[in-house]
Amino acid sequence: MKRFVTLIAILFILLGILGVIACRHNEDDVVPIELDGTQWELISLNGSELIEGTYISLYFRNGAVWGSAGCNIYGGDYLTEDPDILTIPGVDKTQMDCLSPEGIMEQENIYTRSLTNAASYCVTGEQLEIYSANKQKLLIFERKPEYPMNPADLVGTSWQLISINGDQVIQGLSIMLTFDSDCEASGRAGCFDYELPYEASGDDIRWGMRTERNGELPQELEFQALRYTDSIIWASNYRLTTDGLEIYTAKGDILVYKSS
Repeated sequence: MKRFVTLIAILFILLGILGVIACRHNEDDVVPIELDGTQWELISLNGSELIEGTYISLYFRNGAVWGSAGCNIYGGDYLTEDPDILTIPGVDKTQMDCLSPEGIMEQENIYTRSLTNAASYCVTGEQLEIYSANKQKLLIFERKPEYPMNPADLVGTSWQLISINGDQVIQGLSIMLTFDSDCEASGRAGCFDYELPYEASGDDIRWGMRTERNGELPQELEFQALRYTDSIIWASNYRLTTDGLEIYTAKGDILVYKSS
C-alpha cells in the first residue's frame, strides 16, 4: 500500500514538471507557436477572473493586434522572436467611457497595460499565456472557435436579422444585410442605410462602414437599430449554418440572421 501511494505521488510530481516544461521560457527546447491568424478570449487577468458581464478579445493578424478591451476597441503592432519572445510596444484605443458594470474602465486599463508589458508567451492546447519580463503570468486566453468557411458562399446572399445576443428584433423593425460582391455588402437597419466594404478569408471577416439616415423611427426601434450598427462594425468572424448566418464581433456580440 505504501509503495502504491509513493508511485502515485511520483506520478503527480512528474505531471507537474511536465506542465512547467510545457511553458518554460527562454530555454533552447521551447517550440515556438505561430500567433499570426489566431484569435483569443481573455479568461484571466493577473490571476483574477473578469468582471461579470465583460468581454475581452485578442486577434493577431499581419503583424498587428486588435480586439475589445471591454469597453473600447484597441489596436497596435506586435513582434515575435524565437523561441517565445512577444513584444507589443503600445496600443491605441477608441475613446468611449463605459459606466457599467462597475470597474470596467479600471479593468480595461489593467488589461492594456498588461499587453504592453508582454515579454514572452506560451501556447498549450487551447490556451495562450502571456508573461512579463520577470516571468509573471499576466494574461490567460482561451482560443476562440474557428469554422471552415468559404467566403465565396456569401456572395449574392441576403439576410434578415433575427437577434442580437439572443434579444429578438423588435416587431416593426426590419434589419437587412446583403453581400453584393466578394468585397461589398450593404443593408438597411430601420431608417439607416449602410454599406460595408469588406474582406474575408476562411471565417474571418473585416469591414469598414458607411451609414446614411433616411427617415425617422420611434425611439425604441431606433435604439435597437443603432445597437445593431454599433455592433456589426466590429465583426471578426462569421458562420454559415444550415438555416442561417451568424456574425461574431470582437466585443463578443452574436448577430443571428435568417435567409431572406
